[in-house]
Amino acid sequence: MFNQKIRKMAMALMTCFFLLPLSGCSSGSYSEEQHIQRVRERAEERFLGEDSEYTGLEVYPIYNEYDELKYMLIELEPQGFLYVRIEKDSTFEWLSDVGMYLCSSMELESWMPYRVKEGVQEVIEVEEGQSVLYKNREFYRDENGDVIVYRQSHFKVAGIENERRYLLEIRSTITNSSGTDALIPAVKRGDQYLDLVDGALIDYTPDMESSTYAVELLYFIPKPDFNL
Repeated sequence: MFNQKIRKMAMALMTCFFLLPLSGCSSGSYSEEQHIQRVRERAEERFLGEDSEYTGLEVYPIYNEYDELKYMLIELEPQGFLYVRIEKDSTFEWLSDVGMYLCSSMELESWMPYRVKEGVQEVIEVEEGQSVLYKNREFYRDENGDVIVYRQSHFKVAGIENERRYLLEIRSTITNSSGTDALIPAVKRGDQYLDLVDGALIDYTPDMESSTYAVELLYFIPKPDFNL
């Protein structure tokens, strides 16, 4: 009798083990509208609390080079933005510190438009007392000669409204970056894409490399600090 009880308990535990993966939720379990709502709820909780400096926000879907939903854009008012990567499989999210939505930064993003120009080197002050050496980038400047810095997304600056938004992966030989580090914010223009970093039309194909296309370096680090 005792052995029978042990066998039943073992069978029950094995059944639970095999059913466990089915009880989780991967990103593919949600529609685009559901992803937008889930990201919106998290963003509102994070940014629109009492005494917030932000008056509202919008969330937009962003697609990869295969027209697959892979990212989200949080656009804050009056200014501020974050890109969010949708993690493909979060079935065991409850066992991990990494959630379904990873932010491109722990703080709100900013960016500087530039064109690729090989051999150029510029030291840019990114924060008070902190400068960065940039190679092969010729930054756009305003009428005072200051480097232009945007705190709204590439899409909002370009006035993109009712078009599909893209982040295209590329092997950038000029910046020595590849994959999800080097991304081109873009929209389609016929058979080409409009690169929103420098405003140039480009001929893009998946898995390509380029020494001339302007890219944005975004780092979706799989650590709890980057969870939305």
